[in-house]
Amino acid sequence: MPVPTREETTGPRRLLRDVVYDQILAAIVDGTLEPGERLNDSELSAWLGASRTPIREAIAQLASYGLVEIEANRFTRVASLDDDLYAEASQFLAGIHSLGRQWGLGNLSAADRKQIRHDLKAVRKAAAARDLKAPGLFLDVQGHLVRASGNALMVGTEEPLRTRVKFLSPRDASAFDWKALVASAEELQNACEE
Repeated sequence: MPVPTREETTGPRRLLRDVVYDQILAAIVDGTLEPGERLNDSELSAWLGASRTPIREAIAQLASYGLVEIEANRFTRVASLDDDLYAEASQFLAGIHSLGRQWGLGNLSAADRKQIRHDLKAVRKAAAARDLKAPGLFLDVQGHLVRASGNALMVGTEEPLRTRVKFLSPRDASAFDWKALVASAEELQNACEE
């Protein structure tokens, strides 16, 4: 009997722990899993349809990003929001993004520049509407520049820090300087057009 062939999938195969990580991260960022909420392996396993091993691996990675707190034999929970930690992490991330912009702009392809201009238009539109997604979208654009820098160490530092800053970001629209965000997006767009 001939062995049946599998249909080709679109895109590269992903490890289950990466899929689980993405799902838990999305649930933390969108508020499905709230700050301080306990994470139970068996409940996550039932929800995600995955065994405990990839769930534990994903939780360990989220803990290294500062999004999950683990106290051995006591609890595993979504990290609490902390304004001081947010300020500190944001300041460090701004420094990385400044360097990423300096090193990355020259490495952008025409397609990258077009994508960044498109993304910055979305940032400006969201900021004009005082949409709380706008600051995170702007951070993602700057993350693109960091990746374009080609510096693996900076990329490896920036992504978890950006994820942490987005998680810790205030949930109140009045906490943001929307004019400054629009001005920064416009400035970066102008730099991408040069």
